[in-house]
Amino acid sequence: MRNLLLISIAIFFLAVLSSNISWSDLSESQRHKNNSLKILAIGDSNGALSEGWVTQLRKLRSNDSIFNISVSGNTIGFYNNGRKSLNTLANIGAYMDKAYARLGKIDMVIMMIGTNDCKSVFKDSLSLVPPNMKKLIDEIKLNAGIHKGKPLIFIVSPPPFGPDELIGEKYAGGLNRVRQLNETLAALAADENILFIDSFHILLPVFNTLSADGVHLNPDGQMMVARIIQENLKYFSARK
Repeated sequence: MRNLLLISIAIFFLAVLSSNISWSDLSESQRHKNNSLKILAIGDSNGALSEGWVTQLRKLRSNDSIFNISVSGNTIGFYNNGRKSLNTLANIGAYMDKAYARLGKIDMVIMMIGTNDCKSVFKDSLSLVPPNMKKLIDEIKLNAGIHKGKPLIFIVSPPPFGPDELIGEKYAGGLNRVRQLNETLAALAADENILFIDSFHILLPVFNTLSADGVHLNPDGQMMVARIIQENLKYFSARK
């Protein structure tokens, strides 16, 4: 029953993508009922792409200011390719300083990272990823406290992977790892009283239509992620 519901949700999102209806028009009145929000977006290549989910989210939330710190190859807490610049945990203090300098305040932090933590090279270190995310959340809260802020924190589940024959050795076995990681991230979010957005199970039934290489989402897939995030932001904003 749950799988049927998720497939139905996925089909709904695809139907909206292919229709002539503007999601911005549908949400315009709702967006202008709320004050403009200051949002820090943290991601990897799916967020850094010119048509990535952050760009698409800006289209849906044009009344908000979204500061995007997404870096291709970014991880939650590993030195990907030996590079500190691709380790979010190692850079979060500098990231937040830049965001506060640009935005003045931060109302929300939205993170969609973890794809690169599921690379084959890190397969024996998967158990370290949730503790790294816990440290990252703690650092975000600490830095926000220094600025007298208490932003809502959202973890967006990393998306699925395609089959191994498509993604190659670099990400081989990635689908099982990212599935496992998302389960632990959802549990962590509940423990930390932050918000988890499960895009993984909505994308999974139709992922083969949303990614040519099995890793990076195409523009329709990026918009689908943005709309999933948008619906969650509308829901939680309404509850505040």
